Amino acid sequence: MQKDYSLQPLNTLQVNCVAKMYVDIPNTYQLLQFIETQEWKENKHWIFWWWSNTLFLNDYFDWIVLHPGIKGIELIKQDENAVYLQVWAWEVRDDFVQYCLDNSFWWIENLIAIPWNVWTSAVSNIWAYGQEVKNVIYEVIWVNLETNTIQKLSNNDCEFAYRDSIFKHDLEDKFIITHVVFKLQKIDENYEYITSYKDVETYFSSNWIDFEKLDSLKKLQTISQAIYEIRKNKLPDHTKVWTAGSYFKNPELSLPERDTLEKKFPDLRAHLTDNETMKLSAWQLIELCWWKGKEVNKVKMYEKHALILINANPSWKAVEDYAKNVQKSVYEKFWVHLEPEVRYCDN
Repeated sequence: MQKDYSLQPLNTLQVNCVAKMYVDIPNTYQLLQFIETQEWKENKHWIFWWWSNTLFLNDYFDWIVLHPGIKGIELIKQDENAVYLQVWAWEVRDDFVQYCLDNSFWWIENLIAIPWNVWTSAVSNIWAYGQEVKNVIYEVIWVNLETNTIQKLSNNDCEFAYRDSIFKHDLEDKFIITHVVFKLQKIDENYEYITSYKDVETYFSSNWIDFEKLDSLKKLQTISQAIYEIRKNKLPDHTKVWTAGSYFKNPELSLPERDTLEKKFPDLRAHLTDNETMKLSAWQLIELCWWKGKEVNKVKMYEKHALILINANPSWKAVEDYAKNVQKSVYEKFWVHLEPEVRYCDN
């Protein structure tokens, strides 16, 4: 246990914040032991995984910060068509995706090159290039902090939605995920890849790739390589700049709201969701309000992608103020509220 621990190197926006106490936990057994201690019971506590989605709104965090660094991948069962992989929560997400590609396991290839750890897959239901991680999560194993017991949630019980889950609502601050079990498909000649994205189609054409003529294994390698290169060229390197990745969620409107907006702004991008709502592109709204590449107090929206916030200011207030101004501009122009994907954390 370390007191007055700086969280600046640990949060990816690199804002200054000092935690009251910081504890590193290497396995589930020690985790269950620690949450029975007086230190845990007598203090407010926060679970650290890797704060790519957190903005601290205070210079001093009067909490215990717990870091459960549990890693590993285990094949727990399989049948003729599918494999079930139990993945420890602290496993690097992209390492897991690469493990699946190396073993020719499908349904997760479009989620390559997304940083951070596996637990966030279950919490935020990550989505990219037409694939949602909810479609491959079989169950989630977690510690209930109200009962100090290990429990399981099925896919349906997780209440997955767009970048959302039960862990952000009913179970918020009541859980520590220890494992996520994924169900993935084995190689199949009839598997349908998701390639109907402009960036992907452009990559294929510019590299003279006739995707449909490739065999199954080559298709798996090619689509994952395409998306890896696209993300590499479009997104900043999180190891070299301070960023939380996508700062805002794509807003969803009802069909009548979308129809009203379309009359005034017919060129806005939108697509129909499974919930019969229209999802707008937050990056386009931000770009049309002239925030792309615009810097204020060393904070800006990335010049290559207007949804990515880049920070070079250790002050959390500079980031918060910048984000509020982006929200204000979008609301005043489109009457659409941008909800932060980044979680705000205050004492």
